[in-house]
Amino acid sequence: MSAEEELYGVVQKVITDNDAMAEISPSWIATQVMCAIHFPRKLHELGYVGCHLEVRQIARQKLRHQHDPNARMASAIHDEQMELAFDTLQDRYPRKTRPGEEPLYVAREVMTHDDVRFNTERMRRGGRALLKHADALDEWDQSREAA
Repeated sequence: MSAEEELYGVVQKVITDNDAMAEISPSWIATQVMCAIHFPRKLHELGYVGCHLEVRQIARQKLRHQHDPNARMASAIHDEQMELAFDTLQDRYPRKTRPGEEPLYVAREVMTHDDVRFNTERMRRGGRALLKHADALDEWDQSREAA
């Protein structure tokens, strides 16, 4: 196993081991990973910051892939697994954030009405955008055949 694979594995382990938390953020995960790999801030301040930023990105990617309905839809379309991707509700969903804020993923059981509304509106926008794109591609194909 490469060091890169090992780091990704540690990130996933922190996410999995803390699945019962009501809210989880990429920054918190990155801090836990830094502890798990025994890289204290005092060892090398600049190295710590750089590593923490990279681990945060890895955590964002993993959380988004696992818990963001729009990211899951894009992945399902790519993998042609649409039916399998949406047959059950997710355990977590993203919470609405302001521009520049870090994403926060909240357990479904503690979602507020606003959290649910935010996610359903995002999913519906994404669905409408996909349908519009499909219609445009169909129209293009029909005009090509007519020419």
